[in-house]
Amino acid sequence: MKKTIIIPLLVLTIVASASDFYYENGKKIEVIKLSEKRANSEVSYYKTSNGHKVGVNSEILVQCEEDVDCQSLLLTYKLKKVSQLTDKIFLVTLKKNENVFEFSQKLYEDENIEIAHPNFTKTKKRR
Repeated sequence: MKKTIIIPLLVLTIVASASDFYYENGKKIEVIKLSEKRANSEVSYYKTSNGHKVGVNSEILVQCEEDVDCQSLLLTYKLKKVSQLTDKIFLVTLKKNENVFEFSQKLYEDENIEIAHPNFTKTKKRR
């Protein structure tokens, strides 16, 4: 009887402790959502495993491998908007209710994409 209770409890604990993450320079960076949210803002704040506080909205920066038509490739994904920032870097905007970390992981795992990570916002600091 105790075993049947412990196993589901253990599974729930593992699932609840799973966090979001993104890749930076090939390294996995985990993030934990903070309760902080500013009024009239779509930015959510997270604390990284490095101890940095980052703001995230629904945008991802993407760079494809050489000789890949990145614009065409990105159009195969269900995105709200694709904007070209430079000849190699694109900014994609996700549809509402998409998890920016999960989607950036999905893009990063595509063999034709070199870089895909959330477009972090910076907070203004006074001198």
